[in-house]
Amino acid sequence: MKKLRPILAISLLVQSVTFFVLCLLNLEKKKSLAKCFGIFGALGGVAGAVLLYTEYKERKAIKASDDDYFEEFDEFDEFDEFDDEITEDEINCAFESEEA
Repeated sequence: MKKLRPILAISLLVQSVTFFVLCLLNLEKKKSLAKCFGIFGALGGVAGAVLLYTEYKERKAIKASDDDYFEEFDEFDEFDEFDDEITEDEINCAFESEEA
């Protein structure tokens, strides 16, 4: 459902825009479905906006919890004490044969 929610929200918003355009096109006729298109356009727009808002809030909460989780590890680095013991030979890793 998590991957479907943004797709559904965007399609509802596009559908509501289409219904509003149909409502505006049919407003001048006496017997038309303009009111019906207007109502469905408003309902689809509200539903799409609510779905997008809930998805935004959910992703923001997940990002905040991930940031809090990784802040615990930023303060502690277990390899700090070994930084001074590395020599230049260990970094270069030169494997030369001493045969002449």
